[in-house]
Amino acid sequence: MGHLLLTGRLILHDMRRRPGESLMFLLAVTLATSALTLGLATNDAVATGYAKTRAATAGPDITAITTASDPSALAERLAHTPGVAAQADPVFAFDTTIGAHGRTAHSSVEGRDSSPSAVDRPLVTSGTWVRAGGAVVERGFAQALGVRVGDRVTVGERGYPVVGIAISAATPVYPWSDWAQGPGPSDYGGRIWLTTADIRATAGDTPGVHLIHLKLTDPTATRRWLDTAFTPENRDDFWVNTHDWQTVLQTDTNMIEDTQPALVVGGWLLAVAATVTLAALATVRSARDNRRAGLLKAVGAGPGTVTAVLLAQYLLLTCLATALGLAAGTLAAPELVDPSAGLLDTVSPPDSGTVLAAVLLAVVVAVTGALGPAVRAARTSTVQAVVDPAHLLTHHPHLNAVTAYLPTPLLLGVRLLARRPGRAVLASAGTAATTVMVTALLTWHTELDAAPDFKRFGPIEVRTDQTGQVLLAVTVALVALSTLNAVLLGRSTAMQARRALTIARTLGATPGQVVSALCVAQLLPAVPGVAVGIPAGLGLYWLFGTQITPPGTWLLSAALGVLLAVGVLTALPAWIHTRSPAGRTLNAPAA
Repeated sequence: MGHLLLTGRLILHDMRRRPGESLMFLLAVTLATSALTLGLATNDAVATGYAKTRAATAGPDITAITTASDPSALAERLAHTPGVAAQADPVFAFDTTIGAHGRTAHSSVEGRDSSPSAVDRPLVTSGTWVRAGGAVVERGFAQALGVRVGDRVTVGERGYPVVGIAISAATPVYPWSDWAQGPGPSDYGGRIWLTTADIRATAGDTPGVHLIHLKLTDPTATRRWLDTAFTPENRDDFWVNTHDWQTVLQTDTNMIEDTQPALVVGGWLLAVAATVTLAALATVRSARDNRRAGLLKAVGAGPGTVTAVLLAQYLLLTCLATALGLAAGTLAAPELVDPSAGLLDTVSPPDSGTVLAAVLLAVVVAVTGALGPAVRAARTSTVQAVVDPAHLLTHHPHLNAVTAYLPTPLLLGVRLLARRPGRAVLASAGTAATTVMVTALLTWHTELDAAPDFKRFGPIEVRTDQTGQVLLAVTVALVALSTLNAVLLGRSTAMQARRALTIARTLGATPGQVVSALCVAQLLPAVPGVAVGIPAGLGLYWLFGTQITPPGTWLLSAALGVLLAVGVLTALPAWIHTRSPAGRTLNAPAA
């Protein structure tokens, strides 16, 4: 009990004195777990949102589409097929061009009665249901056209005021909602409802189709029912096409087929950046933790107690960040998986696999970043931890021979790099993670620019907009973390090498050469990170998307931009440390 009380007091004391460090770590891990949770929760969110919409709108299990001018015979035959629980009256629909606010798009126009149907009862989310002279627009289509209740839309050559906005589970979300185009190639489009009288007047001589919505006694047996209802013996003389609810759900899920990998991969890349952040924070506070470890051991604490005290704060913040990341990802998932606003948003608890992945990611970040420094501090002798003597440099004869004739900044930078190769690996990994996302974002822009204009309509337009937003958000988060990491690593390197670099200044090195040496120590690991990140980003994009490569000038500019940013962010803390007089630095007491 005494150990727990001591640990709690030390954690609270440290967090009160330096809340910025705790906030940085909390933000880094929360970003990583949020992105991963979003990526893993999207499939469940689509299924849950579709199920909720289907229940609220009496969505059909099967929709039969026919070009027969009189569908009554087909409707009667289907109604008497074993396994049918309910059937709606055939709905006449035709395909036309809808115009609003200067935009035009294909859309199916369905004729409906004001009374509710037995199957497929669209849920009005704004305004009212169809009435004479008024149109109801599917919500995703209305969002794409930018129309609201009270606006006017042109259906063919007739204008109608929008009296309502509704959603339905009978068809996939916009832009796959147009099922009235009949046989042959079909274009993407939306969905609009008019009264039966209005649609006949609007359609005129335009050919159309009839939609027959059915509910089955066993919704899971759609394929078996279709094989029974449509056999060679009862083949109809007119064109008939069918869609089941599983196909609708799969089509809705396809809307996120590009965003999900971006989120999952982005979550793990953010975890790499968060690990670098934690390792940089542990390095910055290493002198303080060493002194704390020495004081604890001086009053009788063992290595286990010291390690627990130093790790407890990180583990506590990890638990909090995991909870925040899971909550943020779960709450944001319904908004992300419905880019066309065609489903009812619903929030459901994350499944066990999502929770396990988020916890695993957070624990890996915490252990990778904090365990090593904590164990080293616990194993340091009490006298060395309290006094904090100057660290003896390891003699590298081969390194001396290689660097003997290098310019002073490069010589000092290489030797600083050789003293702490582990930090170089972390810096390289963080730079590679950022470069991967920057490369993926450039590749996405290249693919979008290469797509013909006619292909940008419909799902390409909706889905790529969302994919671009996700890629941009993850890239911005990674750039922000990498910026923080570059500053922290530059500061920690300058702090730990301040005596060695001050001695170099007393031997003739200029402040500019010292700043350049610290920049070299950060830029050398960044070069392989960029070199690995660009092909890795291309490979990941090719794995989940299209095999397309951005122009070489774009990739070269991105690589030079990343390296320039690392150099600039390292130079600032390095310059601050060179402003201190050499005598004051050499005579300064241990931190």
